[in-house]
Amino acid sequence: MMRIPPELVVMVGVLALLALGCIWTVRSDWRGADGRIVWWTLAEDFVGVFLMLCMLTTSLLQVLVRYLLSDDVDVPWTEEFGRLAMIWAAFWGAAALQRADDHIRMSAVYDVLPAPLQKAVRVFGDLIVLLVLLPVVWLGWQTARGLDVMSSISLGLPLSTFAYPVPIGGALMMVHTLVLLVGRLLGREPSAADAEPGT
Repeated sequence: MMRIPPELVVMVGVLALLALGCIWTVRSDWRGADGRIVWWTLAEDFVGVFLMLCMLTTSLLQVLVRYLLSDDVDVPWTEEFGRLAMIWAAFWGAAALQRADDHIRMSAVYDVLPAPLQKAVRVFGDLIVLLVLLPVVWLGWQTARGLDVMSSISLGLPLSTFAYPVPIGGALMMVHTLVLLVGRLLGREPSAADAEPGT
């Protein structure tokens, strides 16, 4: 049975508003070239900032309570919630990097190849990424579904909440990889400027 503490609900609500404000004001590129709002990118960025704020705030709260307020305040859910936010942030961040085509790679050999061969290497790499992510998403989904019957200790959340980032983040990476692959095949190699929404 879920035991969501009221202070956690308030904290999540405040952090959601803060993340929305950060994304709306800090990002200068939330409008596309045609002037319309790029909702999907804005939503993806919001979730990423929100997860990072949850992780940071929960960790800070955990340290403050443990070392300064341990006699007066008890918040046993901070470690579990902080871990949950970290797992989701890691997989969500991986998907965001895939959208921007900005994952780390070794390019010493790639840089000296002629342009047609570079394109072939990138297309081949996208296909490999899709082939690797397919079983990750499928098996991650099966594993997460199998964990629905167990609950976490502090919050009472299904343990699958800790496992769903694998198939969801992987599926999002597959979508972004397909977009990159189609763009490459159509001759639109993404650049650093294309990685940002609205360009």
